[in-house]
Amino acid sequence: MKVKAAINKIVNNPDSAVKAYASVSFDGAFAVHGIKVCESEKGRFVSMPSVQYKDSNGKTKYRDTFHPISKGAREALNKSVLNAYDIKLQQIQASEIEICLLYTSPSPRDS
Repeated sequence: MKVKAAINKIVNNPDSAVKAYASVSFDGAFAVHGIKVCESEKGRFVSMPSVQYKDSNGKTKYRDTFHPISKGAREALNKSVLNAYDIKLQQIQASEIEICLLYTSPSPRDS
């Protein structure tokens, strides 16, 4: 199974555990949106899309709307999403360096 992930949005809030939102396609046939890249004290992890509901006691609960069944599928999904996130962060960092160089490079007019 070919798993392809794309990072749709980076969350720019240092107080949030959610760092990014991703979409994943499987063999080019199915797509899942709303997957989250999260960070905690234990490290980075992937969180599946979910819906919120109240149980019979009125307590708020969450239920995944999508999740891998097998360990291999979960590992492939996690690896694909986390790799896409790392690549996106590298692209952002490279872009910021280019912008910084653009503003700090001497202009030919300065000569």
